[in-house]
Amino acid sequence: MSNIRRKTRLNKLLSTLAVSTAITCSAGGAIAGEWRVGGNLFVGTNPYVGGDGVVGLLPVVAYKSGRFHANLGDPGISFYRGSTDIGGIGYSVIDNESFQLDLVGRLRAIGLDPDEEQEWNGLDERKPGFDAGVSMLWETGFGELNIDLLTDASNKSKGQEAVFAYAYPISQGRWTLRPEIGVSWQSSDLVDYYFGVDAHESRVGRAAYEADATLTPFAGVQFEYALYERTQLLGGVGVARLGDGINDSPIVDDRGVGVGYLGLSYSL
Repeated sequence: MSNIRRKTRLNKLLSTLAVSTAITCSAGGAIAGEWRVGGNLFVGTNPYVGGDGVVGLLPVVAYKSGRFHANLGDPGISFYRGSTDIGGIGYSVIDNESFQLDLVGRLRAIGLDPDEEQEWNGLDERKPGFDAGVSMLWETGFGELNIDLLTDASNKSKGQEAVFAYAYPISQGRWTLRPEIGVSWQSSDLVDYYFGVDAHESRVGRAAYEADATLTPFAGVQFEYALYERTQLLGGVGVARLGDGINDSPIVDDRGVGVGYLGLSYSL
């Protein structure tokens, strides 16, 4: 691995640590609530041609007070839902036993830095974004139905995403399992920003490409094990089959992507 790649990953990790520290300092002194801290080691595939696999350590900071909640550093299987949600904030407008409606803001942790890989020379940078929208959860006797409707609020892709998922949580003793399946729809603007190729970026072996809206199915399972009263072991694995709008891009290497993570958290 080149020094540039090492430096880039270190900068990303330090940026994540800085954000988590800022959230802790700003909220912790002013708001009393439920806190959860820890860390996750995660590995994942990189969909871009020539890209190394993703390996990193993420700090976990989660907070809940009344109807407000925030989290950072929990990749989960949503790392390849399409939304790649590893952090965000939310406010529960409706919260009862069977239905929850949240206003949410979420980090879109995907991007491309052309300085990291030789094969990316000539490409424009694709930057991570921040989405805003609503998240709806129905709890039934047959599992959970979840719908997320998101739009780019950071003026990066100017795109939208809708995620439909079904999960069946299972609790047994100290164990909690959450298998999940679903599909992510991403608009043409969103897909084209991250996976399209403009005319000025094209070259031999990399044709210009204007992406269409696409559907990406995904599946996975997350688990949590109560080691002690306040300490939890957590982890999960997930896979996705990238839709045609993404897979047909000349800068995408493989249709199949996946992620796995393992970590510890402590409830304050």
